[in-house]
Amino acid sequence: MHNIKTNFGRIYRICKEFFEGEVNTKGNFQFYPKATAMADLEIVALACTMEALGIDSENLLWSKLKKDYPTLFNRLICRTRFNRRRRRLQPYIVKIQDTVSKRLENQSQAMVIDSIPVPVVKMARERTYKAFRKSFDTAPAKGYSAVNRGWFIGYKLHVVIFDNGVVQQSGVTKGNIHDINYLKGLRNLPSGKLLLGDRAYRSNSLQMDLFDNFKVKLRVPFRINQHEYKKHPKKYKSKRQMVETFFAQMCDQLNLKRNYAKSFDGLVTRLTSKLSAMSILHWINYLNGRKLAQIKHALSF
Repeated sequence: MHNIKTNFGRIYRICKEFFEGEVNTKGNFQFYPKATAMADLEIVALACTMEALGIDSENLLWSKLKKDYPTLFNRLICRTRFNRRRRRLQPYIVKIQDTVSKRLENQSQAMVIDSIPVPVVKMARERTYKAFRKSFDTAPAKGYSAVNRGWFIGYKLHVVIFDNGVVQQSGVTKGNIHDINYLKGLRNLPSGKLLLGDRAYRSNSLQMDLFDNFKVKLRVPFRINQHEYKKHPKKYKSKRQMVETFFAQMCDQLNLKRNYAKSFDGLVTRLTSKLSAMSILHWINYLNGRKLAQIKHALSF
């Protein structure tokens, strides 16, 4: 189940099938004047493999590859070059998530939207930290987490998932950005679906815009002090629980809250790798005829 060689081969074949027609005979997305030691497809597959196995440290991964699998990569590149190429190939890593989403879109009738804090700095370092401050536009911000009932410094990961757990799309914003602002910028929503959110997404004008643009019905619980208060249907509450399961899996198996990145680009690359790894696990479950959300044992078959 945790054999790197076996799982890398499986994920590599899935990536090769997803990117058929986009890579050349050497497995690269572009032409390199000088032959590369590792192909682009191997970089993408290795990035997803390490996240699917819960290995969030490149130092640990390289130690395992050199000690336990010395012949897996005959020309293994250094960790620094791997990180640079992985950041550059981040748009292709996102395509894995998009491909699985489009292929499994018809397996669900509803979508759920929510966000989760991604802290990158301890509150004690609020005045002294220097990481992630290369640009003001991408610098972390101080935000409040209603779930944890506390402040954090970092970002928010926003996801739209189908009610079976498959990621439809995702995005990263500063920690002080309200959830509804991300919803306003959504694009390419599948039409005819039901979109469920919590009270942070309540907006009558936004509900009308989503229906006019995408034929998507946004359903949000009423606030108790509203004049037209109606009890939220129980079936919607049960469907919204999938996003809580999704975040729990991201934190438990894919170590969402444990980040070693020192730049915004590095953080986004790691987060997209985790989401694409999750999508690959969903795809493996689909191929094996299992429940999509049961990713814990996806690699054991």
